[in-house]
Amino acid sequence: MKKAWTSAIALAVLAGFTALSVGAAEVRDDAIGLSKTSVFDVPSPDAFAYSDKAPNKSGVLPRAYEGAPPEIPHSIDEFVPIKADENSCLGCHDKPALMGKKIKEMATAMPESHYTSVDGKWQRNNNRYVCTQCHVPQANVKDLVGNTFKAQ
Repeated sequence: MKKAWTSAIALAVLAGFTALSVGAAEVRDDAIGLSKTSVFDVPSPDAFAYSDKAPNKSGVLPRAYEGAPPEIPHSIDEFVPIKADENSCLGCHDKPALMGKKIKEMATAMPESHYTSVDGKWQRNNNRYVCTQCHVPQANVKDLVGNTFKAQ
């Protein structure tokens, strides 16, 4: 008797799922997600290039919003990988005497948050050596996905 009930319930469940699937609408693969292309297409984004200006001639890029970390206006291909004992960014940006000053002819000095004051002398905070964790190089490319973000 128990087998008969189990079989009857299994058939009822199967019939219910069959009835549901018959009326289900088909969803095409190019109607899923933000991209309106097939999920099987292999994307090939446009090639991009960083500014060919020397790093100290690249200028300062506008911040995305107040408090945002500055963007890197030049290529960093020669500077990576960045390691604690091998950081090429420091050669131009480690200038504690220039903190907060904007000098057009020189690279932007790291801010006070990247240093520690010990006995009145500024020393670099060695916990902040992975520059690309916050700062990213920028190239002139078009958005892959539309963006309407505006800082307030």
